Amino acid sequence: MKDNRESLRPYVADMAAVEKHILEAVERQREDDGIKEFPEAAQLVGRLESILRNHVQELESHAESFGGGGAASTVKEAVTGALGFVAGLYDKVRKDKASRALRDDYTALSLASVSYTMLHTTALGLSQGTTADIALNNLREINQILIEISQAIPRVVLKELSFEGYPVETGLAERAVQNTQEAWSRSSLGQTVGVGASSVQGNLGTGGSFTR
Repeated sequence: MKDNRESLRPYVADMAAVEKHILEAVERQREDDGIKEFPEAAQLVGRLESILRNHVQELESHAESFGGGGAASTVKEAVTGALGFVAGLYDKVRKDKASRALRDDYTALSLASVSYTMLHTTALGLSQGTTADIALNNLREINQILIEISQAIPRVVLKELSFEGYPVETGLAERAVQNTQEAWSRSSLGQTVGVGASSVQGNLGTGGSFTR
């Protein structure tokens, strides 16, 4: 009979790998001059960096508590085997506009969001309440910043267009925010399986990170 805790440990390490990989890209973004030109984007990137670092530390420590060896080797395998998507998304030498950087963060965090959904469900199924709680708490933080990024992107996009000399009305960003958030709210109507608009928004068609 399989040991539930030992069976779960690779998935915890895999989740740490997902966030660690995203964290490395976000750390580079924080130093990017293009991001620094947009205080709202810079603030979001800074908060995201702190959230991801806390998550990685918590997950790696939790994985160590399972026994059966450290998390480091499992994390390394997960990075090379399951994170080609994130590796392709972030290019170390690419200098993008702030809006595109936030878009990449949103996409990567969507992967983290659906992966946390899978980890939470797996932990519940294996009767591992501590892991289930960690996954759910981290999922809430990821989904919250996903919402904030989606609200910031319209303002950043129009500011970029204005900086480039286009005759845009930057005040229309708030209309874009309202329109896009309403689109998500309407899409979430009729959801009855414990997922609200924020969770649906966070799990935008990226697929999970766990391999079974």
